[in-house]
Amino acid sequence: MLISFLGVDGIGKTTLATALAEDLTERGLAVVQTSWRRSLGTAETPWPGVALRQLWLETFRLIYANARGGDGPIALPADFRDWAHDAWEDRLAETAVSGVRPVGPLAAALVELAGNVVYFAEVIRPAIDDGKIVLLDTFPYKHVLKELTLARHTATREGTPLIDSLDRFMTDFFGDPSMQPQIGVFVDGPLELAYAWRTSQNGRVGLLEDLRAAGLHGESSFVAMQQATATRFREVAQRWGWLRHEVDGSGIADNVSRGLRLILGHRELARRVGAGVVEGV
Repeated sequence: MLISFLGVDGIGKTTLATALAEDLTERGLAVVQTSWRRSLGTAETPWPGVALRQLWLETFRLIYANARGGDGPIALPADFRDWAHDAWEDRLAETAVSGVRPVGPLAAALVELAGNVVYFAEVIRPAIDDGKIVLLDTFPYKHVLKELTLARHTATREGTPLIDSLDRFMTDFFGDPSMQPQIGVFVDGPLELAYAWRTSQNGRVGLLEDLRAAGLHGESSFVAMQQATATRFREVAQRWGWLRHEVDGSGIADNVSRGLRLILGHRELARRVGAGVVEGV
């Protein structure tokens, strides 16, 4: 079984997924909590490890291909080990950027798609076939949509038809039954709450969590990026028949408790929890 989460940055998806993993594990079920990003630190094998790392890096190399930072052109490394060692993800999240062109985010979205084809086939599917419940922290449609949102903010009017076309394709692709989880959970809630939670963790938002790459900064930049994606998340979650968990200011413990009740009450998961075994699908 695959259970996946969708929602804006900082809204509590990983926190809820972690609590669900702990709950199911305590019940004696075999659980794997994963994401493409999580796999980067453990995927040492040539296949698919090297491919997943390199594709991950190439999405950023494409987005920032023509960009400039405060000290001149941004020259990202070509090797993932250098990217990780020099903490480029943190560096870019704090860099004032200019010069990003829509071709970069558009190409990055296609590389994102390629990476997830590999990830689903070579990481997620084998775990499911091995009889595990796989918890995917973030459904990858989110990352593609953020790249397309960035492309829109850097494009001229003449460039938007191509973005619209790719947007429709990506929505159809991730809505296909072969990519959809058995249980999808859309985590919704106020953007100001997501911003407060995210900045309380690191003192700032993360890379591509706002429109910094498009030259916009501050909380308004975060809200603009997240508002664009949140609107689409609500549309596709309803279309795909996902569960909807709405968080509020009542506190993390209360929000997690309500989220767990919602997910564990799903007919398919309740059957497996009640049986105390995990069945391959």
